[in-house]
Amino acid sequence: MNVFSILFSDNYGYETERVNELASNRAIASIPFGGRYRVIDFVLSALVGAGVHNIGLVTKNKYASLMDHVGGGKDWDLNRKNGGLKFLTPFSENSSTGVVTNKIEALNSVMHYIESALPEYCILSDSNIIMNIDLKDFMKFHEDKKSDITFAYYKSGAGQENELEVSLDENSKLIDTMYHSKNVPENVNIQLNIVIIKKDLLISLIEKGITYGWYSLKKNVIAHSFNEYNIYGYKVDGYVSSINSLEDFYKTNMDLLNKDVRMELFHGKNHILTRIKDSVPTMYGDKAKVVNSLVADGAKIEGTIENCIVFRDVIVKEGAVVKNSIIMQGTIIEKDANLNCVITDVGVKVTEGKLLAGTEKMPFMINKGKTV
Repeated sequence: MNVFSILFSDNYGYETERVNELASNRAIASIPFGGRYRVIDFVLSALVGAGVHNIGLVTKNKYASLMDHVGGGKDWDLNRKNGGLKFLTPFSENSSTGVVTNKIEALNSVMHYIESALPEYCILSDSNIIMNIDLKDFMKFHEDKKSDITFAYYKSGAGQENELEVSLDENSKLIDTMYHSKNVPENVNIQLNIVIIKKDLLISLIEKGITYGWYSLKKNVIAHSFNEYNIYGYKVDGYVSSINSLEDFYKTNMDLLNKDVRMELFHGKNHILTRIKDSVPTMYGDKAKVVNSLVADGAKIEGTIENCIVFRDVIVKEGAVVKNSIIMQGTIIEKDANLNCVITDVGVKVTEGKLLAGTEKMPFMINKGKTV
């Protein structure tokens, strides 16, 4: 099956507001994750694992850190003369400001890339989905069903919101949808923002969407056009999470402390690739205490770490106690500081004796480069 892909590096509209704390100075795709990764690593690894090497990455703004991380795609074997990874910077002709405001406009503004792509099929995906999906099987499912549009779905967990519930018949064909702004019921089918579609149909839907003022394939096509098109759902088993809010980010990182989740994500169908950085091993002081935590290379731990995700080059000084927290790269935590349910962005400094606490539902966030 001959396939190219378009990835969205950011959300649009209300979805962007929900993740502002993490994406105020970076694209959502480049949000750090799990001690050494960025969230885009998972979908990029799935595409490469399925043999998709023609990928367009639609950017919005604040994409310097994304370009720094992905570069020319070398670490994913995407630095190629033919195909490979291309950054696409949309500019809307349908907005008075020229700023793209939704995914239909974004797709329309990169129509030149879509039309010039040689493959017959296109995989569209958000970059913020944490999962290990077999896209080869996804593509085969689409072919076998003779589907017009195939989307991935999974079973919902507790406390989700702003999701599209999908009902399928015994052949996995879409027969009904229901949008939940809040309180998504547990264990229902939730559509993921990853679809496969013929290039010609995609172009037709984009043109139709611009004419009728559509803003989303999910809400304007999949949710309302299942009687017009053959739309099928492909179930993703195993761990799935979309990072759409600070709470999502916190919970998904904390889930990595569960061995079963780590096995599903990092020992599944795809090897999760990321940018390689050579760092020295982590140094542990005589009084260091580390319990149920993931600690990346290059850190220096002299205090207590419990139930934490610790990124590269973090320093935790003697007497400091850090629990249930996510400590990003280059953070320095001084002596006798006490942190619980805290997220520190890159390059944060927590001064001596500081007491900081949040909750699992509302972790305390310290923005990039701040001193508290």
